[in-house]
Amino acid sequence: MTSTDRRCSANGGCCFIVPLNVLRTYAGDPNLDPQVRMKLQETFVETGRLKTFREAGRVAAVAFRRSLAPALAPAEVRQQVFDCRNGHSLPGQAIADPGGAADAAAKTVYEVTGKVAQFYRSLLHRNSVDNQGLELVSSIHYRRNFDNAFWNGQQMVYGDGDGRLFGEFYNSPDVIGHELTHGVTQYESGLRYEGESGALNESISDVFGAVFNQWLNGWTADQPAGWLIGAGIIADKEKQTGKTCLRDMLKPAADHCISPQPDSYANFDPTADVHYNSGITNRAFALFAQAAGGKSWERAIEVWYAASTDKRLSSEATFAQFAALTLDAAGELKSRLKEAWQTVKVPV
Repeated sequence: MTSTDRRCSANGGCCFIVPLNVLRTYAGDPNLDPQVRMKLQETFVETGRLKTFREAGRVAAVAFRRSLAPALAPAEVRQQVFDCRNGHSLPGQAIADPGGAADAAAKTVYEVTGKVAQFYRSLLHRNSVDNQGLELVSSIHYRRNFDNAFWNGQQMVYGDGDGRLFGEFYNSPDVIGHELTHGVTQYESGLRYEGESGALNESISDVFGAVFNQWLNGWTADQPAGWLIGAGIIADKEKQTGKTCLRDMLKPAADHCISPQPDSYANFDPTADVHYNSGITNRAFALFAQAAGGKSWERAIEVWYAASTDKRLSSEATFAQFAALTLDAAGELKSRLKEAWQTVKVPV
C-alpha cells in the first residue's frame, strides 16, 4: 500500500472533525498571528487534498460489509498507537506500551479509544467499528501543529493543533468518539459524504461522540456541557474570545460555537459543507434525548443506533428517510421523537 493509500483509504475515505470552511475563515483572520494563520492554511490544503480520495470503492464495499454476520466479541478490542513525530507518513513509529507511555497523547488516545470500544460493546453490543473485532489503530503528532483529527478509512489520525485556536485534538473524548463512529458508518450504510446524506454522516458521528462523552462523565441529558462538540480542543486564548466549542448540538446557531449551524430544516443550505447542515439533525437528537429524560445512552441512543444500522438506510438517505427509521425504532417514545423532528422542521 502506498503512502497516499494509507493516508486516505479507498474503503471509507477521510472524515474530519474541523470543517474546511472553519479552517479557511480563520486562516484569513488578520487578528491571528501569521504563524497560526499559516498552520491553519496548511491544514486547509491538506484536509482538502485528503478529501479527494473519499468516494473510491465506497458503494461496492457497503454491500459486501453488510452481508457479514457479527463476529463474537472479544473481551477487549486490540489497539495499536503510532507516533508520526510531526511527519506525514502513516502510521508512523509504533509505541510499544501506549497505555503506560510517558507521552500524554499516546496514553490518552489509547485509554479513550478503549473506552469507545467498551461503550459500543456494552451498550450497543457492537464488536469494534466493523462489528468484526477490527483492531483500532491510532497515529498521534501528525504533521506539525496540524489543526484536525480524522478517520481515514483504516485508522485514526490526530494533530496537535496550532495552540492559539485549537489545542491537541485527542483532548476531547467526543472528538475521538465522533471520528471512530465514522468507521461504524463506513461499515454500515456508507452514507455518501455530500448533501443530506453527508450531513447525516456527520450528525451521526456528533450524536455518538456526544453520548459517549456523556456516558464517560456520567452526565444526564439535561446538562448543557454534554451537547458541546469539541469543547476539549479549543485553545485557552480562543476561549477568552467567548468560543467554547466547535458545535453545540442543543443550540447549533449559538455565538459560542466556532462553527455555528442552522437549527432548522427551513435553513438547510444545499451548497454548504456537510458539517454545516448536520446541526439540524443534531438538534433533533438532543431535543429527543432531553424529552426522553435521564441518560441519553440508556434509551435515546438505542433508537439512533437502530436507525443508523438499519439495512433500509440508503447511502443516499435524506433527513426525512432517516427520521422515518428512527420513528420505527422509537417504540413508546415515538410521540416525543416526532415532536423533536417537527421542531427542527424535518418532514415526518
